[in-house]
Amino acid sequence: MPNYFGGPDTGTTIIQSEEMLLPDYIPDELLHRDQELQAIAGSIKPILTRRQPQNIFIHGPSGCGKTTCVRYLVRQLLEQSSAVLPVYVNCWKDSTQMAVYNRIVEEMRLPLPRRGLAADEVFDRIMQFIRNYRKPVLLVLDEVDGLEDDKLLYAVSRSNEKQLSFGVVAITNNKNFLAKLDSRVRSSLRFSEMEFREYSEEQLAAILRTRAERALSAGSYDDKLLLKIARSVEDGSARVVLERLWKAAKHAEAAGRQKIMLQDFEDILSDRPAFKLPELGLSPEESFILELLKAGELPASRIYERFTEKVPKTKRQIRNYLDALERKKLILSRELESDTTIKPRAFRLR
Repeated sequence: MPNYFGGPDTGTTIIQSEEMLLPDYIPDELLHRDQELQAIAGSIKPILTRRQPQNIFIHGPSGCGKTTCVRYLVRQLLEQSSAVLPVYVNCWKDSTQMAVYNRIVEEMRLPLPRRGLAADEVFDRIMQFIRNYRKPVLLVLDEVDGLEDDKLLYAVSRSNEKQLSFGVVAITNNKNFLAKLDSRVRSSLRFSEMEFREYSEEQLAAILRTRAERALSAGSYDDKLLLKIARSVEDGSARVVLERLWKAAKHAEAAGRQKIMLQDFEDILSDRPAFKLPELGLSPEESFILELLKAGELPASRIYERFTEKVPKTKRQIRNYLDALERKKLILSRELESDTTIKPRAFRLR
């Protein structure tokens, strides 16, 4: 039997700092987002002196830098002051009120009894911490449309009535999310709105160049390659172009080359598996819906039924997945004939 792990480990020849090409990397400098960074920082800054910050709702297409900008500022905030507790939550992963409370409790390092507590009891413990230490929470709700309901936002909005307890930064691809919120929550949180625009080809090329200079070995790429990658996306996604550069570099290394060729890039594009499309930032749930629709058009009710057989999600969450796929131009919907005021919809692949 061959030993697949035998032989000397020669290491990589092209990729020197792989983490700089990965989605979660936060660079020391963010290109072409200074205006947005200034605006977000201005909204957050009052919380440092225990004044009410401007809660902010950030929306824009996938890969346009929304999350990276906010996490960049949270890192600066932690370096600047200990007067506030930033808590980052991805709401697709932590979609319930209790799951978000647990993330806050983890950051507070609060011991909780083993018997378990109801959501209201956990929230009381959180509020007690805020009162005792006079340390408000900056709650960053990424992919906020992944929340199962409005209960969390309602509780947070009411907590600020007597004292500053929370500032909220909500991030999503869905610009219509606010319109769907309970009017009481919208009124209490008073979000200011910020839209992130997609990057231009020139901006993407500049981002690629900056990352490549630090992540890849000298002479392993050229500007022609970077420009080709920048021009390969239609939605201005920095996440996509960085992933494609990383994959092309891995492809060249596997072939034993010390330079990434245009053919490496073309090869990794042609190897993309249907409906997995990681460069579009699809969640496993979105990919599952695409797999369901490969068989043909389905009414929303049938999608809900098939989906909940596999994963326990609410209808609201599944609607959010469908809306996200339609915004990404991967599926189409049409209204079905019905006597009801709200028309049911059916979905199919584009």
